[in-house]
Order: sequence, then structure tokens, then C-alpha cells
Amino acid sequence: MYKCKHFRIEELVSQQVFKKYGAEFCWKFFDENLLMDLDTIREFYDSSITINDWVFGGTFSQCGLRCNKDPLVASAKGIYCSAHVLARAFDLHSSDIKKLYKDIEILYNEGKLKAVRRMESPASTKYGWCHIDSFQTSCKGLEIFTA
Repeated sequence: MYKCKHFRIEELVSQQVFKKYGAEFCWKFFDENLLMDLDTIREFYDSSITINDWVFGGTFSQCGLRCNKDPLVASAKGIYCSAHVLARAFDLHSSDIKKLYKDIEILYNEGKLKAVRRMESPASTKYGWCHIDSFQTSCKGLEIFTA
């Protein structure tokens, strides 16, 4: 079972998911290629990346795997389908978000990412994060989408 070198499991899941399942089981939710991609991005970017920081007393708690009891999902009106609820998405935060976007595009174009196929447009992430996921696409290349 692959476990990230640069991220603790608490950084990848919501607090509710972690409390319910514990560290060892939570790793099983994720595709190992997506976890390897996180490490590849972090190593290439060569600077701090935050996903969830609730475990350190921070405010990010729903930027990785979300469950039906997490506020963002529970408050949704109607159906809520997201790569986040399937353990296939992460919202990455950094001090230089433009460089992070560019680095992910470089890694994708060089064939170094195994699972990441989509990235949310910077124009639609008003709070300055970089959403990546492993949903299938109908285009060739990295799909840049607007939510």
C-alpha cells in the first residue's frame, strides 16, 4: 500500500473521515497513482503545499476526501457529485499558486503524472487554490475546466 512521503493522511481526509476510520484504513480510499502524483508535484514544486491543515489547528478541512457529514456536502441542495467524495481530488494551497499551476502543467506534459487528468481553471477558484483530480476526460491533454 502506497503512503505519501510528503503528506500525512490527516492532510488528505476530512476530520470526520479520519475520526471514523483511522490512519491505516484512510490510506485505502486513495488510488496509489494519485498519491504518487501528489508526491511528484510536491517534489517538483519544491515548496510547501497545504491540502487540509485541520490537524495543525488550521481552517482547511474539506480539501481532500469529503464525506456526507462534512459541511460542504451536507449543506448541498440536491445531488452532490464530486471527485472529492470519491477520493479522486485535492485542492492544493501554496504561497505561489501561479507557479504551482504551471508546474502541474509541465509535469503533465512531460508524462510524469499517472492519475491527474483535470485541473480547475484559476478563474473559478476565487479563494486561490489549485484543484486537481483524476476524473476521465474526453480531450487529449490536461483538461482545464471551470466549475
